[in-house]
Amino acid sequence: MNLSFSNYKVKEKDTLESVAEQLGISSEYLKRYHNTYCDLQYLIGKDLRGISEITIPRHEEIAKLKEKQDLLSLHDLLPSRYLNKSLYAQHYDVKEIFEQQNKENITIDYSLAVSFRENINNGFITEVKTSGFKKNGQDSDDKISMLSLACMESISPIAFDIPVQGKIKAFSDYKNLVSSFENKRNNLEDFFIGEISEAYIDQFYKNISDENYLLTQFQSVLLYQVLFPEMEWFHRKKEWKESFFVTPHSFPVQCRFKTAYDFENTDDVEIITTGKIEENCNLQELLNGFKPEEESKDKINGEVEMRYFTSKKTKKLKQAGARITLFNKEELYSTHHLIINAKEEEKPIKKFSTLA
Repeated sequence: MNLSFSNYKVKEKDTLESVAEQLGISSEYLKRYHNTYCDLQYLIGKDLRGISEITIPRHEEIAKLKEKQDLLSLHDLLPSRYLNKSLYAQHYDVKEIFEQQNKENITIDYSLAVSFRENINNGFITEVKTSGFKKNGQDSDDKISMLSLACMESISPIAFDIPVQGKIKAFSDYKNLVSSFENKRNNLEDFFIGEISEAYIDQFYKNISDENYLLTQFQSVLLYQVLFPEMEWFHRKKEWKESFFVTPHSFPVQCRFKTAYDFENTDDVEIITTGKIEENCNLQELLNGFKPEEESKDKINGEVEMRYFTSKKTKKLKQAGARITLFNKEELYSTHHLIINAKEEEKPIKKFSTLA
């Protein structure tokens, strides 16, 4: 068959399906293409009875169609556009690395447990528990760090409402979270004695007593932004703008994102989302958590990169990573790395300690 011509002469044993297979396109597409350009008396119905020639796409059109079909087939390997609990393993190991100019690097390691149950309203109630924190390979031994971990432990696990579209929306049972701390507060005060500890516990209680404030604090943490993204991120074909917390406990900044894919690995799909900060603020304002109304001088410059490794077979999240890089007047100010590894049997072939 000469694909450079737009007509194909039907042979005795030809069927619509066999001709389409030779061309490498679907029979439905071939039928639709022929019926679009042929005379009315030669329309293809259920079979090729009475058809001597089929109008076919030219070679260039077929090549473009195959490329599109191949891309659609590859995108079937991506996670669903809607959240489902089968995406996640039950346990992950997490590593965060904080690098800042003229300061010693800090590495935090901890474990993460995730569980889901369906929410009758929409989406899921997701319980998250972190534990086993180590700083630079050692258990925390200073009093404030121990108190901070104890306070967080008193409200764990934390249950969030996450709709099927993704992203943390609300606390599932905020009142229970607060009462959990209230019930354990006396024990904390008995163990952590002194004015500094007392002031810390008072401030912690004040913070968790403001539901909107507390929710924003969790939503601004890089771990939760990466672990529970908007599911549509995995399927974006064009650039888009979206607010993102590049610094915890501050305000979100406008970023321009794009997503790319690597399907070459035998077992995994790699999804890479990168973004550049486009916000009217400078670094100092961002660090102080104060968003100005007037245009700032020395606008912040920074980049966001997130990588996800999901199984082609099960679509389970096997590994995720992120890197946020901030610049101060064109000079590197800080880099924050996040690496999340599934503890279960499926492990990614490609591993990274930091995002290069």
